[in-house]
Parts: sequence; structure tokens; C-alpha cells
Amino acid sequence: MRKFLKFAALFVLIFCVGLPAAFILFVLGMAAFGIVIGIGAWIVGVMLTVLKLSLIVLLPLAVLWWVAKRMLSPERSY
Repeated sequence: MRKFLKFAALFVLIFCVGLPAAFILFVLGMAAFGIVIGIGAWIVGVMLTVLKLSLIVLLPLAVLWWVAKRMLSPERSY
């Protein structure tokens, strides 16, 4: 009977305390993982947006500047 009571107490302790504590730790760990992945995805998205805007705006301006320099250079005559 004493072994059964010891087993029952241990079972109740694990089932009623350990399992909910493990579940709470799992939920907190998954939330932290989601936050880290979300912030990383946000940073990558901002970097890609900046790259896209710079290619859309700066690349045509650089090409126009290069063409203008080539056309207005004194050593070339067209």
C-alpha cells in the first residue's frame, strides 16, 4: 500500500504540476521563437524593400547621369 501511495503521489505531482509547467514552458518557447522569426522576417523585408526602391530610383538616375556625362564630355563629338 505504501508503494502505491508513493506511486500515486508521484503520478499526481507529475500529471498535475509537471505537465502544465511543461506546457507553459513550451508555449513560452514557441512564442519567443515566433517573435524572433517575425523580427528576422521584418528585417529581411525592410532590406528587400530598400534594395527594390534603390534599384527603381537610383539605377535609372545613375544611367541618366552616365549618359549625360558621356554626351557632354569635351573629348567626344557626335
